[in-house]
Amino acid sequence: MSLTIDLFPSPHPIWKTLLEKPPDNVVYKVWYGFSGRTYLMLTAIFPRNRIIHFCNGVKLAYNRRWVADMESAKVLFKSYSLMENPDSITAAQERLETGDCAALLPLTNAAKRTLERILNLKRFHVKVIYPTFYADVKTIFPKKRDLIIFIGGSYLNKSFEAKGGREVFSAWLTLYKMYPSYKLLMITKPPQDYLKIAKDVPNLQIVNFMPREKLLSEVYPRSKIIVLTSMMDTVGYSVIEAMNYGVVPIVSDHFAFPEIVGDSGFIVNVPVKLWRGDGTPDLNFYEELANGPFSEIIEKIADAIHVLLSDEVIWERYSHKSYERMINPPFNIDFRNEQLRKVYEIAIGR
Repeated sequence: MSLTIDLFPSPHPIWKTLLEKPPDNVVYKVWYGFSGRTYLMLTAIFPRNRIIHFCNGVKLAYNRRWVADMESAKVLFKSYSLMENPDSITAAQERLETGDCAALLPLTNAAKRTLERILNLKRFHVKVIYPTFYADVKTIFPKKRDLIIFIGGSYLNKSFEAKGGREVFSAWLTLYKMYPSYKLLMITKPPQDYLKIAKDVPNLQIVNFMPREKLLSEVYPRSKIIVLTSMMDTVGYSVIEAMNYGVVPIVSDHFAFPEIVGDSGFIVNVPVKLWRGDGTPDLNFYEELANGPFSEIIEKIADAIHVLLSDEVIWERYSHKSYERMINPPFNIDFRNEQLRKVYEIAIGR
């Protein structure tokens, strides 16, 4: 049976996989911006039987049955501080109770905890469906992988610092002479003083932007290690992408990284986190982040890189684990699609 689903997508690659490789016999009718808002208003008056799938959030959908996925409860609030405001929490709860919610689909168990911590979910079906990866690009694997990569962030909004960019940069400065045949590639926008230092390090390259096709077809296949000891990310999708190429991850213990990486990489404990373990945000996060760079993170990153570059057998073992973890449930795309189709079928049958 073919299903037509009204999809309100997010531009992030996590959700592009729904359109690039949808579940079997599922056709998405895509709605964006003004046309999407108008459609929801019209179908509130003249209801349709189609299920709506909201990506990374919930829009007001009166008289409609819907499902929604999300990376955290933050998508229901305009700011982190409002997540502690009783009126804002009530408004978020009322949004969930608008129309007929058939399922809430947090991307991770960490995301699920944020929902459970802040909202009353007793009447909702909640199911974790992990993000997955799909790419239809030509890939050429070189004879030798010679890159360590860091992706994301800008000093302009403090995300370079929050994603661990300072610590990755400093860790490589302790190692680059030891490993002249390897290069750290940082796709980010750091402060100017980092760029000045980088000019004197031959095997350190910093670029502000990398076309996605080049990232998938050339960079990941050349990469040996991805480092994202982020203190702010909820998913860290570049890690999922890289692991699909057998790139070994070095990540933080923040939010969902441990459940995504498992035993297929190195997990670094970080002293500052945007999200606490109980599913609440740390409203003093950016003030605490200003105390960095953190020497304990730098040391652990350097140690992990050294282990992986100095012993090919260890790297190959972790590389195999990374790849296998991503091509098997719950992370492979066929499993994701099976789970989504079941959610849609149950929603239609309600």
